[in-house]
Amino acid sequence: MGLSIKAEALKSVTRGLVGDTAFAVMPDISPRTCFLLTLLFQAVPLVKLFAQPTWDTFIGAVTLCGYASFLFGWHVHEKAILLVIVPFSLIALKDRRYLSAFRPLAVSGHVSLFPLLFTPAEFPIKTVYTVFWLVMFLMAFDSLVPASTRQRFFLFDRFSTLYIAVSIPLVAYCSLVHQLVFGKDYEFLPLMFTSSYSAVGVVGSWVSFMVVYFMS
Repeated sequence: MGLSIKAEALKSVTRGLVGDTAFAVMPDISPRTCFLLTLLFQAVPLVKLFAQPTWDTFIGAVTLCGYASFLFGWHVHEKAILLVIVPFSLIALKDRRYLSAFRPLAVSGHVSLFPLLFTPAEFPIKTVYTVFWLVMFLMAFDSLVPASTRQRFFLFDRFSTLYIAVSIPLVAYCSLVHQLVFGKDYEFLPLMFTSSYSAVGVVGSWVSFMVVYFMS
């Protein structure tokens, strides 16, 4: 069975802008569906919070509620990732398991903002700042975070390292190489790569922290 394509959505001059959008291929998701999904995935960590009301559990529950709002909320902007990054940063240095879950979130939170700074004059500023922050972040956090007293997850650790390694060539391609090679052709590719990369990081971080939160 093939996908149904809406001709009126293809002709729309407002698709992609803020407002109600009719998708050409993807199914339309109603606000009610988003609300129910958000409520469900916020209720799950709150169950543990009510059963174990400690500081770490409270901050973890706030962080997971932020994840739910960002992932399932109705029309969420990129900058809303701060709903997750800010509370998570309070417990990211608890041990290596928390840091492994925080790393891809922090990197994707920065990289996802790159398309918003798209002029040539902004390229050196955002690139130098991000690379400098990334190096300082890795060095400082790695030196401060204690080893975990619980078993760590090999796949999550390797995912975090690989994800960070991919960020630098991705930023270079989307901000510089693509324009030099393709010019104004295939303008959708940098945004598609950035969006996909950021989505993988946020979802991977969410799954990783869910495991850490419920197994701690």
